[in-house]
Amino acid sequence: MPDLRLVRLVGLRLCHDIGGVAGTIGNALEMLDSVGSEAATLANDASDVLRRRLTLWRALLGGQGDMTLDALLGLLGGQLSGGRAQADAGTLDPATRIEEEMVPVLLSAMLLGGEALPRGGHVRLAGEPGREWAIWPEGPRAAWPAALLRAITGGALPEDPSGRDVLVVWLAALAGAAGLRLALAVPPNEGAGPLLLSASR
Repeated sequence: MPDLRLVRLVGLRLCHDIGGVAGTIGNALEMLDSVGSEAATLANDASDVLRRRLTLWRALLGGQGDMTLDALLGLLGGQLSGGRAQADAGTLDPATRIEEEMVPVLLSAMLLGGEALPRGGHVRLAGEPGREWAIWPEGPRAAWPAALLRAITGGALPEDPSGRDVLVVWLAALAGAAGLRLALAVPPNEGAGPLLLSASR
């Protein structure tokens, strides 16, 4: 899929270039004499957030190799629902090896789970590598984005997606390239049902 590869290459280059600048800013801030000042503290915090966000996006773009489940979940720290939600893999082994092509798929699905939690909560992950994964949000007013529901039910993805739709378009493209089928399990009660990522080949 040449379009997917081009997007990945452009995104990785942007992350590389911006990440270098963010690192320089962080190093310069650490050398300030007034490190204890409120302004310096805020600047250091912002630099750290930018660095962690760029690290996450590099992994979202893919091509970074295999990763353990523990490392994957570590990338999501403070990133779900604006820091109001946490990732939870239940009883899955933290040392579980996630194959390279699955890393950006799971990260994208988990981030969408965070967007389904306007008031925070938990984004749960369960499943079996190589067969099927399930991701579901738990929290007040949990609801999957409308664009994801359209994509799963066969609706057309937006040709000119908004900022909130981009992650859905990216997940759909990644899942297709990885030979995965997206589906939503019927929730047993009110709330957002699990998003299923199943091998289709």
